[in-house]
Amino acid sequence: MDLGLKGRTAIVGGSSQGIGLAAAAALATEGVSVTLVARNADELERAAAALREGTANENVDSVAADLSKPDDIERVFEQAVARWGKIDITVNNLGGPPPGELEAFTDEQWQLAFDLNFNSAVRLNRLVLSGMRERKHGRIISVLSKTIKEPEPGLGLSTVARSALSSYLKLLATDTADSGITVNSVLPGSVETGRLSSVIAAQAKTAGRNVNEQRLVRLSSVPAGRFGNPREVGDLIAFLASDRAAFITGQNIAVDGGQIKSL
Repeated sequence: MDLGLKGRTAIVGGSSQGIGLAAAAALATEGVSVTLVARNADELERAAAALREGTANENVDSVAADLSKPDDIERVFEQAVARWGKIDITVNNLGGPPPGELEAFTDEQWQLAFDLNFNSAVRLNRLVLSGMRERKHGRIISVLSKTIKEPEPGLGLSTVARSALSSYLKLLATDTADSGITVNSVLPGSVETGRLSSVIAAQAKTAGRNVNEQRLVRLSSVPAGRFGNPREVGDLIAFLASDRAAFITGQNIAVDGGQIKSL
């Protein structure tokens, strides 16, 4: 399916690996000019080079930055606009804060979690929205987690910060709906990424199991009988970025193989 995305431009956070890289690949394949963002410059440029070769799209740039920091967010935005002229699509995606016991988290850990998974998106969205409103077109897509629907033990920092972001995004979707802008979130379940591996390892330690045992326990919670592939999330993001999804806004869309049990 041709999603009609040629000529569009995007910033994709956390895009040196995992779901962020899969989203960038899906967009680049559709002809979008993409700015990849992650902290590790070497890993990021390797990802950008691989995308340019693998998608036959030379319009793949990279900016090494920490999106939990306001100055870095402004630098990413300015460089992307300087390169592409405008930003049509923003994919808010960052790794989660560390697992742990809810009552053991310090004030500093809570603040870092909100800077990582809440403030980063609010700040970047604020920068891109002016141009989107002016052009009467824009796509803001955030990668959250299925835990905002069904919290999991040990993931309090991520769950609370991402749940707050979900509330903000719902309000933003309403505020921007008459401006040709859509605001949606995807909720990955157990998708095969480095983040999933770290969560399984942490939960194995808490439960007194080895990692392989805990992996099987987690797998048993997925009705599809397998873990997801990052490409499956990336393809959904590309669809939400397209004009074919122009009447979808304010939604949390799960990619979880049926893992969420709630309606």
